[in-house]
Amino acid sequence: MEGDFSVCRNCKTHVASAHFALHEAYCLQLLVLCPECEEPVPRENMEEHRKVEHQQVEYTMCQQSVQKSSLEFHEANECQERPVECKFCELDMQLSKLELHESNCGSRTEPCPGCGQFIMHRMLAQHTDVCRSEQAQLGKGKRISAPEMEIYCNYCNQMIPENKYFHHMVLMFIRFCKWSMSSV
Repeated sequence: MEGDFSVCRNCKTHVASAHFALHEAYCLQLLVLCPECEEPVPRENMEEHRKVEHQQVEYTMCQQSVQKSSLEFHEANECQERPVECKFCELDMQLSKLELHESNCGSRTEPCPGCGQFIMHRMLAQHTDVCRSEQAQLGKGKRISAPEMEIYCNYCNQMIPENKYFHHMVLMFIRFCKWSMSSV
């Protein structure tokens, strides 16, 4: 009989079956389920519970209406305007602007402390690991080439080595001009 329990329909707690009828009678008199969160609340505190837990407030950072009880969670996890740190420059900015900022910030170049070559921020950690191991094998002071970047050409749908992209675009422009002149 020790393990015989029933779940109260009102407060959802497990109650020993021997005391279940008495518990449920009092529970139904004293507690009501909140229609918004379905939590049991003392009948006389329902109005206060709704004001405290379910009142809508406007969060000033994003002007979004949020339940007062969820405000802290919204600030920390949901708000697109909350401050976050850029992984490259450690500057705080709004989450909604982070992707564009990191794309630009990651494209900035900085000299590698090992070989002195200018490397994009987004590639610096990867380059530094390769650079250290190659420096150890080659000996200090020798330059190591950076991994070659490729750029996607929207005109020919191919990846073009970064150092040849400008020349490629000039050729594409010339071809376009010749094509447009021949179609006139």
